[in-house]
This record gives sequence, structure tokens and C-alpha cells, in this order.
Amino acid sequence: MKKTVLLIALMVLPLLGFSQSIFDKYENNEDVTFVSMQPKMFQMLGKMSISSDDPEAKEFFELVNSITSFKVITTENKGISSDINGWVNKHLKSSKLEELMRVRDGDSNVKFYVKEGKDDNHVEELLMFVTGIKEMNVEINGKKLETVLLSLTGNIDLRQVAKLTEKMDLPGGDQLGKASKKNK
Repeated sequence: MKKTVLLIALMVLPLLGFSQSIFDKYENNEDVTFVSMQPKMFQMLGKMSISSDDPEAKEFFELVNSITSFKVITTENKGISSDINGWVNKHLKSSKLEELMRVRDGDSNVKFYVKEGKDDNHVEELLMFVTGIKEMNVEINGKKLETVLLSLTGNIDLRQVAKLTEKMDLPGGDQLGKASKKNK
């Protein structure tokens, strides 16, 4: 269950959008793993040939085409984790992000925040913040993760995200689907 929560968090991270200052701050820090994908990368992914017989692939590429920025930072450093937590708390107070969902499993916490989009089913920003996962023994490049922060921006359809997470049997898909349907 804990690894599933982490996997979901890593997949959803790209959907979250924040002021990019914390990402800029730690972009070149050796204690942080940093990933950033810009609009051109999403355009290239969207232009890949899709089999017309594969509806799941089409849904995935529709979702990818709606993303304009994807940034993720991960760390096992407690000091950096504390700084990220402080930044998230400060950013939430000064932004229009609202909590969409939270999941707690043991010591790990996954929180999703969104900024409203063009309608109730779309968001401009999706932020995923995961803490307390070090005890899950999840490692990337030999590092045990403590904190993950994911930011996605674009015109993101929560229904597509929910479909993909449900098909992959990931926790959170049901909640995302319900959250997007209740606002119809």
C-alpha cells in the first residue's frame, strides 16, 4: 500500500503547479533529484503516433498535450524537506490553490492541491506534496526518499487523470473521479 501511495504521488506530481521558486532554489543541489519538462517536450510526446485501436493511449496523449510544465523535486535530506514544507505552507496561504485530497498511510502523507481551471473538471495547476516516506524504503539512485514535491501546470482534465489512475489500479483514482463529478 505504501509503495502504491508513493507511485501515485510520483505520477500525480506533474499535475501540481506552484510558483517555481522552490524548484529553482534546489535545481542544482546535489541532495535533491530534480526533473523538469517544458512545453516542447509535451508537444513532442503528443505528436507521437497513436494507434487508433488503443483508447487508453489516446487518453494518455490527450492528458500529456494538456500539460505545459512538469517539475518534481525529491530529497532524503531532512533540512531540505523542512524547507520545502515551509515553502508549501507559505505558498498555500498566498495562492489560489485549494486542497483536493489527502491520503495518510502510516507515517507517509500525500496531499493534492489544485487551482481552478476553465470549469469544474479542469485545473490550471496541480501540486502534489508527499512527506514521511523514508520508512517505506523507497529508493531512487540509492537514496531513500523523504519528501517529494510535484508541480503540473496546464489545462488539466481531472476526469482523464482519474481514468488513468483507475485503469492502473492506483489509489486516488476513485477520489479524483468523484471530485470532478461532484462539481458538474
